[in-house]
Amino acid sequence: MAMRGVLMILSGPSGVGKDTVIEAWRAIDPTVQRVVAYATRDPRPGEVDGYDYHFISRETFLAKAEKGDFLEYKKVHGNFYATPLTDMEQMLAEGKVAILKIDVQGALEAMKLRPDAVSVFLLPPSEQELERRLRGRGTEDEEKLQIRLANALGELALATHYQHQVRNDSVEEVVAELAEIVRKERGV
Repeated sequence: MAMRGVLMILSGPSGVGKDTVIEAWRAIDPTVQRVVAYATRDPRPGEVDGYDYHFISRETFLAKAEKGDFLEYKKVHGNFYATPLTDMEQMLAEGKVAILKIDVQGALEAMKLRPDAVSVFLLPPSEQELERRLRGRGTEDEEKLQIRLANALGELALATHYQHQVRNDSVEEVVAELAEIVRKERGV
């Protein structure tokens, strides 16, 4: 009998290590897959269409939204982002762990629409460490960095809305904890 698919909502502030954790988990468990979201913005340097996001035009996006192709969608900083329903349902039908890497706003909406989803909020080891990681990226000026930090604190305040809060002290420990959450969810 095939394993039951598990829908996991994964959120956390910028710089907490969501992508690193997902990549490390996928490396040891090929059934773990990230549901690739749609976005109307241009790809950032290094981003790959179909891997990081499905980059599409605003017109195409709105047509897909109108057809009901998305679990949820939202406008952030002037661009639209969405979770595709068919990709997600396909992964679940195949018994995979379908991960929605999604911001808090989208996650709270997705939790209402999919009460079967397991929600996990990834916490930084500390606020100081989060700031260090964000500064270490070197991708933003001080003003943008301060906005990201303020947003991160706002998101951290909503962590209690998630079924699980997992502190990212070590990627290996986080991956083990997520795998255990899925194992319990499947009842194995």
